[in-house]
Amino acid sequence: MEQNDISKWLRGIAYEIAFWNNVYRWKWTFQGMMNWSHYGKAIDLELFDANAFLAPLDNAQLLDVGCGMSYVTGNHVKEGDTLRPIPLHYVDALAPYFNKILKKRKKDLPAIEFGMVEYLSAFYSPGSVDMVIIQNALDHSAQPVKGILESLHVLKEGGVLYLNHHPNEAETEHYKGFHQYNIDERDGQLIVWNRQSEVNVNHLVASFADIEVKRHANSHIVAILRKKGEVGADAITTADDRKALCEMLILNNMNATSIWQSIRYRFSFWWYNSIQFVAQALPWKWKMGIKKMIGQENLSISKRA
Repeated sequence: MEQNDISKWLRGIAYEIAFWNNVYRWKWTFQGMMNWSHYGKAIDLELFDANAFLAPLDNAQLLDVGCGMSYVTGNHVKEGDTLRPIPLHYVDALAPYFNKILKKRKKDLPAIEFGMVEYLSAFYSPGSVDMVIIQNALDHSAQPVKGILESLHVLKEGGVLYLNHHPNEAETEHYKGFHQYNIDERDGQLIVWNRQSEVNVNHLVASFADIEVKRHANSHIVAILRKKGEVGADAITTADDRKALCEMLILNNMNATSIWQSIRYRFSFWWYNSIQFVAQALPWKWKMGIKKMIGQENLSISKRA
């Protein structure tokens, strides 16, 4: 993992926390989000029949990686007229922050599990998971391609990695905060790119996963990857990764003990929190109307584009 990648990602945390802090602050905004989400309902994913895939499986293990605090993914399977709970793990690298907000706002929702998509197999055993779901979150990670490989690594053979993202968000957001990578579909190929690099995921995973890439009518890019073999050892965590993490640990501690960096972070959080205080105070219908006008009425309201 490049230090520059993780440094940019770390700088985006203040905005993310400010957003969710204020979504949960306002009763009408929180309730609007929960009414829109599929929490407590049957799982429902765009362009993929997750219910049909999961229904035959006993004790299916699911991960909703990069979940934010939306609880958007349904946690039940529909069998006839009944709903059967499924063990869905809500996973996010910002879990400590999010769980603090849950406690502060006294919300009776499942705790979010700490995990980083770039090192997912360090948190969940390889070959132990039936399905990994990543919606509007992979392109917010420090290294999305590595996240794809790690997600496939934790899947059982035959397991599914489901990706659903807005196209080219980093370009739209001018590479601010978490938006450092773009996800695109070109001629049925999944492309992850930014100004420095470009990866054709279809080519990358061809030897160990089948992949189907679609563009929804609402422009969302959906990729369904089915694991067919073991991910090569050279594609998973390397010595260079561990070295970079150690270096980042020290660099982050240096920043934490710097008066200037501390002031900068606190000002950033104050600024973003003030903006979100006003933005999230708007009635839910108003926000949805604005989102619809700009074409972001779906995932971006639930997973914080």
